[in-house]
Amino acid sequence: MTIDLRTIPTFEPKSEFRHWVAEKWMEHKDELLVWENRLPEYDAQYYFNKHKWMLKNMFREEHKDNGS
Repeated sequence: MTIDLRTIPTFEPKSEFRHWVAEKWMEHKDELLVWENRLPEYDAQYYFNKHKWMLKNMFREEHKDNGS
């Protein structure tokens, strides 16, 4: 059986920032589960909207050292 690569849909990769924010969201959920034994009652969009300036600053600081 051969796979015709022309029929496989391609997707634009997410930006490095979006990928990084998704990782931070998962870390936040893990921390909340460990510390309070529960998951957040809000979604990733709410988390980003509430903490967007902090997240942007953290991203810049982490990537400033990497030369990105």
